[in-house]
Amino acid sequence: MKRSVLPIWMIAMAVAVAQPKLEVVGGDTYNWGQVKATTNPLKGTLRLKNAGNQSLEIKSVKPSCGCTAAKLDKNVLEPGEVASVDVSLNIGTATGPVTKTVTITTNDPNNETKIVYLRAEVVRAIQLSMPYIAFSDLSLGKQSSASITVKNNSNESIACFGFEANNGLIVVPKGKVELKPGEEFQLTATLVPQTEGYFNGTVKFSTTHPDYPTIEVPVYGNVLKPSSPVFQPGRP
Repeated sequence: MKRSVLPIWMIAMAVAVAQPKLEVVGGDTYNWGQVKATTNPLKGTLRLKNAGNQSLEIKSVKPSCGCTAAKLDKNVLEPGEVASVDVSLNIGTATGPVTKTVTITTNDPNNETKIVYLRAEVVRAIQLSMPYIAFSDLSLGKQSSASITVKNNSNESIACFGFEANNGLIVVPKGKVELKPGEEFQLTATLVPQTEGYFNGTVKFSTTHPDYPTIEVPVYGNVLKPSSPVFQPGRP
């Protein structure tokens, strides 16, 4: 009696066909679209499916900096099964497009590492050119100023008022500023340092926009002693 022997190519095909396959339901990009800056952090759920015909093992789900991922509800998926993992994206002080990633490692032989992109476009009705004011040239007893720009990105007029500061800072403007859509003004902090070393303070103001009743801007700097004149022989 003869024993039938399968050709090598048929065995290879069988092995290739019998395997797990990771599929991210909805595609490899999770996009929140346009979001308000006050909606922070952003939250969503990734759905991971085993589109193969063998057990799929999800070994790890690692988020990049700025986002987090909760534990999977299951780590081993039989063919056709779906697992869920909650993700969140911290938009921080970002404005405009934001992209982070989640890296998924599995036993899918054709796709052991899959990257899922988390995207959003952050819209801020009131945009600061920088989230803080930084002095670059603070010197003991010497007046210095630093500024940022405040812009109205909304479709309605916004009033900014009630400007105040602490720790010896003087803030300009002082009164009310009316901003039409697209308009901006300069927010300036001035300081005459009386103490050497690291300085920090705060500039604060109110607005008529419901999402930004109060805006606080940190102010930083390092106060140095005035440099002594260099002695040069032969000069008075």
